Amino acid sequence: MLQVLNLSHNELTGSIPSSFRDMNSLLAIDLSYNELEGPLPDSHFFKNASVEWFIHNGGLCGERKGLPSCSPSPLNGGGKGDKSKIILLVVLPILAALLVSIGVPIIFWRRKRSKQKEANVSHNDAFFLWNYDKRDAYKEILEATENFSSRYCIGTGGYGSVYKVTLQKGKTFAVKKIQAPEDEGSNIHEQLFRHEIEALTRTRHRNIMKLYGYCSTSQHRFLVYEYMEKGSLLSILNTEDHAIELNWIKRLNVIKQIAYALSYMHHDCSPPIVHRDITSSNILLDLEFRACVSDFGIAKLLKHDSSNWTTLAGTHGYVAPELAFTMRVTELCDVYSFGVVAFEVLVGIHPGDYITTLSSTRIMDNALLEKILDHRLPHPTIEVLTEILAVIKIIQPCLDVNPLGRPTMQYISQELSKLNMPYIP
Repeated sequence: MLQVLNLSHNELTGSIPSSFRDMNSLLAIDLSYNELEGPLPDSHFFKNASVEWFIHNGGLCGERKGLPSCSPSPLNGGGKGDKSKIILLVVLPILAALLVSIGVPIIFWRRKRSKQKEANVSHNDAFFLWNYDKRDAYKEILEATENFSSRYCIGTGGYGSVYKVTLQKGKTFAVKKIQAPEDEGSNIHEQLFRHEIEALTRTRHRNIMKLYGYCSTSQHRFLVYEYMEKGSLLSILNTEDHAIELNWIKRLNVIKQIAYALSYMHHDCSPPIVHRDITSSNILLDLEFRACVSDFGIAKLLKHDSSNWTTLAGTHGYVAPELAFTMRVTELCDVYSFGVVAFEVLVGIHPGDYITTLSSTRIMDNALLEKILDHRLPHPTIEVLTEILAVIKIIQPCLDVNPLGRPTMQYISQELSKLNMPYIP
């Protein structure tokens, strides 16, 4: 059941045990900075693994871009080499005959078996679901969604659709099925798929979406998450009845929980994780209004030996302004997006053109508060209004156009935790 294994910087020698190919639950492995040599285990996971997991070793090789191929050494001239050539001339015809006699029946068998692939997972396919047999779970997911029928779809994102799935054990999951790219040569969706797995297997936090499993077969590619009954923060704010249910205390706690998650990602993960797409649509809530950060497809791990420059990514209206001309990702990019979402929670809609005003105006008088706070909720009591003003004072610097003027998420979460508002777990 091992999912993440880090053996880097251990001066290990020898080869990677071939038995590693049978570790079907493995999501990430880091063997960098050792003295390992020889071929990578022959499995789908290792063929598609990040090359950074194997760098700075004695002589690893394999079918992986960035590693040398494991080609056999050439025969030496004369002596043993001549004998080897004679042996090859005798043995090769025999092997060819055996391959023909064995290969033809195998071809027919594989054609017959391929018809059954839709409802089964082969040994080499990557599939894992916590506490479930992989073959049964795969079949159950297909049956529960009628092979991902639109009837069970509860949301559609940039690179996939999300389905509500209840398995026979009674457990309900949210399954994100990654859509196949229109361009067959494009691997962008594969990269997003792997980024999400890599990011979520590095995190363990109650305010970050929990990944229960994943699937990567020739027919399907999907991720299995915990199911959040209330849906996205955006959908709640866009529906009047749900927005009213999300009262002031719950809204302040949502802001606090998002801050806790981002502080953990930026300051307690190694390397730090920058989400790059913090929006109200990527914050999900459960029945108790616990907020979770989701959708890590474009998340970036900040590595000390990298410049961390990237292409512009994210959602318009939430992206930090400096990314338009620097393209350098830092934790402060998430801080800006958090500030936008935090004000969206208080205002009830995306602050839009108000962002500049909100970042520069001292919001301390009742007249301005009356203008910006969500009018669908009753006017807050004096006690709650005091807490709202305290939260605004903390989150206002997040919208500073100059990234150096923004606080860190660690500072924000610490300041929010000092407030006296009742905490809703």
